[in-house]
Amino acid sequence: MRSPRPRRVAGVSASLSTQRFRCSLAALERGDVPVGTAVPARYWLLVAHPGPWPAKPIEADFLTDVAPDLSAALGRFGARLQLIRRHGRQEGDLVEADTADGASPVFLVDVRRGLVGRATWQQPEDLVALAARFDDLPDPSTEPLLLVCTHGRKDVCCAIDGRVVAAVLDDALPGAVWETTHLGGDRFAGNVALLPEGSQYGRLDGDVAPQVVLDHLDGRVDLDRWRGRCSWHPAAQVAVHDLLGSDADVHLPDVSPPVVEATGDDSWRVRIEAAGRTSDRLVTRTMSTPHQLTCSGGSKVQALYSVLPG
Repeated sequence: MRSPRPRRVAGVSASLSTQRFRCSLAALERGDVPVGTAVPARYWLLVAHPGPWPAKPIEADFLTDVAPDLSAALGRFGARLQLIRRHGRQEGDLVEADTADGASPVFLVDVRRGLVGRATWQQPEDLVALAARFDDLPDPSTEPLLLVCTHGRKDVCCAIDGRVVAAVLDDALPGAVWETTHLGGDRFAGNVALLPEGSQYGRLDGDVAPQVVLDHLDGRVDLDRWRGRCSWHPAAQVAVHDLLGSDADVHLPDVSPPVVEATGDDSWRVRIEAAGRTSDRLVTRTMSTPHQLTCSGGSKVQALYSVLPG
């Protein structure tokens, strides 16, 4: 019996040209595949601060005095720090109070439990104390938060594409949407993270973003734009993507956290349980030739995944 041939996971391709280099347009022309690129983060600390935003959130001026302590507190959980602001605030604006007592919001996200803790901060020291509370979330909720990367200092594509996406999503889901610092995958701008569920999407624009996000909240995944779930290993993201694309009876909300077993340096067996059924996938990884993957960075290789039934 002939062995099944590996198949590349589906992606979006097009032939585009531009006089000024844009990493997102170059990636689209190459046919880069978004799935498997969700940033690895089970815990997130989201700190409301309108700007200016440095290249890395921990380097923000207002965190200078507490940066070592905050980094240590986050490190104990492997938590990811993001700066956030409401759509429409421009970098360089003064900090505007979001509560009557002059405090600003801060959110603690536990993707594993699907919970968001909600608090406020006034002094940077408040953030250090809150970063120790992922096991004891303040005022926990399951209400969704949508983060849209608009980090222009990190990548111009994120600013150009992200701000449009933030605007249309803010109209569709008022109160749930925040602009944020880098979400990875510059070349897939506009990038959106749906928390606390943990899915990330790329290649969203003003035309498709509301429908993609609303469909996802109803349990339907746009497989061409889904980058994966941030609490899962990249191989698990790719394996689940393959299963969703090949079995219409399987839906992402029904999928339990996949079990990933390394079978080599660049291969994994992934066991997926969904709606009482078990499926196995063998995921292998190769590396591309170097490409410029960001608007301002040098050339780097990217991971390419193939999938076989396990």
